[in-house]
Amino acid sequence: MPRLSDTLADMNVHGRPHDGPHDEPDPELIADITPDVMRCLAVWKFFEELDDRLCPADQSAAREERGGTFAISEAILRALGRDAEEFSDIFDVLRAQGGFCDCELLYNVSQENRLKAEYWRAQAAKLESPDTQSE
Repeated sequence: MPRLSDTLADMNVHGRPHDGPHDEPDPELIADITPDVMRCLAVWKFFEELDDRLCPADQSAAREERGGTFAISEAILRALGRDAEEFSDIFDVLRAQGGFCDCELLYNVSQENRLKAEYWRAQAAKLESPDTQSE
């Protein structure tokens, strides 16, 4: 029976089996397409939709569960009419900027969003809490 580490080593960055030597992203291609991919994501309001799902402006609305994957992002891209063949380029660009799952896209790639602001508000509140202040 194969070990989990062996199975994971045989997977590409999408968690799928390696297709071959051309499966890994080409850094030059990623650098070349990054401005255009990011412009498309901005026009499509991709990051705004992702933020709405992970940290809704309406605080009574349910948040989608974060799962350490791009599942929410893929659903958004599908709803925008993008096809799975574009996902590879899009996610290669996003990973190159530090986004390795849905929430990291907001924390590390998107400049402004409620999820990141909420996180830093909570961090600042901890500093102001009497329990965390030194005497």
